[in-house]
Amino acid sequence: MSLDECRLPSYVSYNTFYDQVPGDTLQGELDFNPFAFDVGMLGVMFCKEFQHMTHVVPMWAPLFDRMTTRDVGRRFKASEALQFFEEQVIPLTPKSILSLTPHANRAYVAYDYYDRWKYLDPDFVGKWAAYREPPLVLYAAVPGFFAMDGLF
Repeated sequence: MSLDECRLPSYVSYNTFYDQVPGDTLQGELDFNPFAFDVGMLGVMFCKEFQHMTHVVPMWAPLFDRMTTRDVGRRFKASEALQFFEEQVIPLTPKSILSLTPHANRAYVAYDYYDRWKYLDPDFVGKWAAYREPPLVLYAAVPGFFAMDGLF
C-alpha cells in the first residue's frame, strides 16, 4: 500500500494536542491519511511559532500554506516540504535571518485564519500564488465545530 492510500478512522486524529491539529478531520470525514496529517500538524506547529515573521522570511508563506492546505491532495509530503525548504527557503533567505531566535508572538492567530501574505511584496505574492491557501469560509468551519463536540 502506498503512503497516499493509507487511511485511518478520523477519531484517531483526535488523540493529539488540539492546537496542533490541521482541519483534516474536522469537517465530517470518516477517515484520513495519517502521513498527510503529520505534515499538516508540523505545518501548524511552524505557523504557531513563525507565521508572524513571514514579512522577514517571505518564503515561509508558501511553505506553511502548502503544508497546511485544506486540499490534502495538494499538501506537501514530508519529503516535498524538506525539498522546498532546502531549495527555496534556505537559498533565498540571508543566513543571518535564519539564525535569529524568533520573538514571542503575543497575538497568535490560528494558522487557518492568519494571512501570512498580507505584508509581502505584490510581485512575490503573484509569483507564488499557486501555493497560497484561500481564506477559510464560514461554511467550511461549521462542521468542524460539531465534530469536535462529538455531534457528528
